[in-house]
Amino acid sequence: MNKKAVLALAALILVSGLAFGQSYANDGMLIQPGSINVNAGIGYGYYSLALDIGGGAEFAIGKFMIGETLPFTYGLAARVGFAIGYANPLSLGAFGTLHFCWDALGLVEDFPWLSNLDSYLGLGLTFMPGIWFNSIGGFNYFLNEHLAINLETGIRSSYVGILFKL
Repeated sequence: MNKKAVLALAALILVSGLAFGQSYANDGMLIQPGSINVNAGIGYGYYSLALDIGGGAEFAIGKFMIGETLPFTYGLAARVGFAIGYANPLSLGAFGTLHFCWDALGLVEDFPWLSNLDSYLGLGLTFMPGIWFNSIGGFNYFLNEHLAINLETGIRSSYVGILFKL
């Protein structure tokens, strides 16, 4: 399948999810405590002019509220990045994460697509070679209860991929 066909298929999936999707948020959250999330994607590297492959897993530990209306989920994540055609191709990372579902803002009537948008940030250590403080961040747009399109800036590059919530 050529690149244009893949992009057209991804756009069709995203648009159909935005147009016909229902809310998959539960109590104002898309990532609930106790869930295990696995993601994988491809990207263009920061450190090399090469294609990168990345992915990882996350365990959502718990939640807390700001005020009585804004729920946040926190967890632990591991990430791996592999650069094709670079001298130091492998990177590993461990992060503490924080998720926020935009459904909690109550804008669903005006912007219904926001109810399936989850944003997150992670802080931790990476090993690529050497040990560094680093961060990850991104967005998940849920197409159903368990599958999301994932955009993440990670330990080696920015990735476009999928997230599967177990």
